[in-house]
Amino acid sequence: MAGVLRSTTKSGAISAAQFLEQFQTSWTESRLTQTWSWSRRVPRRLGLAISGGADSMALAYLCRRMQIENLIDDLSVTAFVVDHKARQESSREARMVIGWLRDMGLNARVLELEWTGLDSPSKVSAFETHARRLRFQALGSACRDAGIETLLMGHHQDDNVETTIWRLCSGARGAGLTGIPSVARIPECHGLYGVSESGLQTVLRSNNLEPDLKIRIDQKNEARMTSSSRGKKVSSTETPQHDEDTTISTGGILICRPLLSFPKSNLVTTCNENNIPFVNDPTNFDPTLTPRNAIRHLLSTEKLPKALRPPSILSLIERSKELVDQSGELSNELLKTCRIHKFNTRAGWMVVRFPSPSSDNNDKNKDERQRRHNLQIQALTLRRITELLSPFPENYFSLRSYEKFAGRLFTPSKEENRQPFTVGGVIFRPVREEIENDKTTDQKQSQRNTYLLSRQPYMRHRLPTLNFEFPSPTTADLKDMAKGSNSTCTPWYLWDDRYWIRLKLTHRVHTLQDGNKDPSGPLQLTVRPLQSSDLKEICRTLDESEGREEAEGRLPSSQEFLDMLSWEAPGPIRFTVPLLTAREPTKPDEWPLALLTLPGRSSPGGTMNLGRDESWRVECEWTYKMINPEPLELMGWLKEVNILYN
Repeated sequence: MAGVLRSTTKSGAISAAQFLEQFQTSWTESRLTQTWSWSRRVPRRLGLAISGGADSMALAYLCRRMQIENLIDDLSVTAFVVDHKARQESSREARMVIGWLRDMGLNARVLELEWTGLDSPSKVSAFETHARRLRFQALGSACRDAGIETLLMGHHQDDNVETTIWRLCSGARGAGLTGIPSVARIPECHGLYGVSESGLQTVLRSNNLEPDLKIRIDQKNEARMTSSSRGKKVSSTETPQHDEDTTISTGGILICRPLLSFPKSNLVTTCNENNIPFVNDPTNFDPTLTPRNAIRHLLSTEKLPKALRPPSILSLIERSKELVDQSGELSNELLKTCRIHKFNTRAGWMVVRFPSPSSDNNDKNKDERQRRHNLQIQALTLRRITELLSPFPENYFSLRSYEKFAGRLFTPSKEENRQPFTVGGVIFRPVREEIENDKTTDQKQSQRNTYLLSRQPYMRHRLPTLNFEFPSPTTADLKDMAKGSNSTCTPWYLWDDRYWIRLKLTHRVHTLQDGNKDPSGPLQLTVRPLQSSDLKEICRTLDESEGREEAEGRLPSSQEFLDMLSWEAPGPIRFTVPLLTAREPTKPDEWPLALLTLPGRSSPGGTMNLGRDESWRVECEWTYKMINPEPLELMGWLKEVNILYN
């Protein structure tokens, strides 16, 4: 545990065995690593973030000792030193630290920050903010490129105490007082594939309890849920898509801080006793420079009251962690009272039945403190549910923003008039449950506390878009195409913070009558949300091409296409689905190609052969964003998890 003082050698130096013990404890006790069983083993490929200070140099030394003493089989360690390019001396200092690391026997690399698009570092306002973002992106990208999944950092017990005191001064409470996490996802790298919550794919297999469930949304924004009667034969055009397999993104770089249990004095002693050089930054000790420095100075003089001294702060951290863990357990129990009828990542929606309405609200019989605590648990649970669909990063919204809606879902009254509402980037539409062709549906079943959840509608003029431009092939490109090397793959991009998308473009070389190769013009592709005008164009084109056979199969009719859409993306939900469009630069109009995440052929361009003489062919790969599978399991949807290794 990060707040517990650990014994070291009498001199205060840390041994490799003690370090490994804390590394293993930090890793295996983290809730983040417990979520994915494949990652609970202490990692063998480590990256180190080294600044040259005593804390990071002690970290480097201890990792090197683990290698020498063979404490972890096949341990690979790479140290990274960031050159901020902020001062003339920064490059020289980075090379000096690299020399120290190589003298230890470590593999070490300098990462030079790129300030492209910004003023020179000396002129940038909020320098620390920009430098932090660029630093983590450089470290994350370097780890990804080297096949490293875990980056170790040298934060220690003193850092933990200082951070918590600063948060106390800032009015933090609850989770804000749990200190620095021992394991966390790398920050400042959102949207970088293979660095932030991506790089691997995981298949979630559902219990698939209600494959024939269908949703309709009326003009009043209310939803009706229809389940086909037993024995009814579903037509081929109405065949629902089962929820058996859902592929989500996983992976990315994790940060681990194995030194949080040790005070800085132990790290300095470790360096001194083992002749490990390090640098001292004098700006860290000027109490007039930053609030953190002021706190550090007060701690060193021991003039703070007892309640703000390290032992008390460490106890506060431990108590806060226990309370957060208890809240998580209570939230899990609340999730078990909910049930997922349907979870569809292809269009980003789900149907959830929350606890049934009651004429007597049990919370009325509890004191204000207990009611407040219950509301916080409900808000936490609501946030965990919305994050399965939300177009925002995890913990983007405060728990307080969920509180005013939590009671509608978890402690509703029978008299309450249910209305749609939006929270956390997700719109909740009340659902009326029905059984198709069954007029005997009782009132109790039709008025269950069920909601349809989906991404909130887009704001006007704020549609998420990805733009790709493929230039005309050069002479060298044409020569490569003749040899068969005629494909171009884009990087993975995160669209709408919900879908990772990658395009593969293949140029199909044609021979013209004069024997020359066809130099097709450039092509522009865009990924954006489907719009109503696109539906008209798709249906018109499908009607004109009805029955046409292509290599990939028969083109659907417009009615078959609309039937598919009604199953997969009912009502306005369809206008949050990603559509791929194309246009040639010399022409103003774009034309729809495919609804990227939906099954089947969504347009006559489904083969996506484009350009002059259909000389371009486009293929698309996609996967849903990373989500926590625990709520899916607790609400009865998830059956098993299978990791796909690249």
